[in-house]
Amino acid sequence: MKIYISADIEGISGVSTWQEADMMGSPEARRRMTQEVKAACVAAYEAGATEIMVKDGHGYGKNINHEELPLGVKLISGWSNHPYNMFEGLDDSYSGVILIGYHSGASKHTSPLAHTMDRSINYIKINNVVSSEFSIYATLAHSLKVPVVTVTGDGGLIREVIDFDPNIEIVAVQEGFGGAVISIHPKLACQYIKNAVTKGIEKIGTYEFKTENMYELEISFKNHKDAYKYSFFPNVEQIGSHEVKLQTNDYFEILRFLVFI
Repeated sequence: MKIYISADIEGISGVSTWQEADMMGSPEARRRMTQEVKAACVAAYEAGATEIMVKDGHGYGKNINHEELPLGVKLISGWSNHPYNMFEGLDDSYSGVILIGYHSGASKHTSPLAHTMDRSINYIKINNVVSSEFSIYATLAHSLKVPVVTVTGDGGLIREVIDFDPNIEIVAVQEGFGGAVISIHPKLACQYIKNAVTKGIEKIGTYEFKTENMYELEISFKNHKDAYKYSFFPNVEQIGSHEVKLQTNDYFEILRFLVFI
């Protein structure tokens, strides 16, 4: 059984500032990120995983200390610029996906670090629903018929996960308010993550997949010049001073556009 883990840093226990979540991540934030990923890996192996691939999905993709992970875990560091991005290397040979340290999306008030893809973006909508990095890549996983089994992160993101699929196992390691977060103890976070991963993997085979025949991507940029610039991307049109739109029946085209922003 192959398990794929995608990890970000803004939804890790205790992380609340951009100074901690810069392109390299602060040493303490990277250490906690590594520990939460390690907890997921240990639980996945104990639940029957035979192969685990981890994607370091934050900043330069150089945050996770590979030596701290169980022997046998493979780690994707850096960025190839493939459109799968935070799910680099995922395919239909995997039995499940685990998301660690994910965060609320742009336009949300439930994390001081809320954003989607890039801080130059006001919001991203897919089929008229405001999207986060979780929903963008969970939709990719579903298109490959691979279930998302466990998600951890801030409370606002976790409530979005429940709306997306209440069958996904969840852990809210922090709750954002204003410019602050309330976090559970890091060791308790790792314990909860282990339990959620175990339960999530046990439910593989029971998950339903959400797919659409058509996809409409709408992006609102903070700077109107970005909307003008990206309106020249193939099949993209400008629909407002700050907004562009892309319609397609191929979800890969959505991801292709996003990786060029």
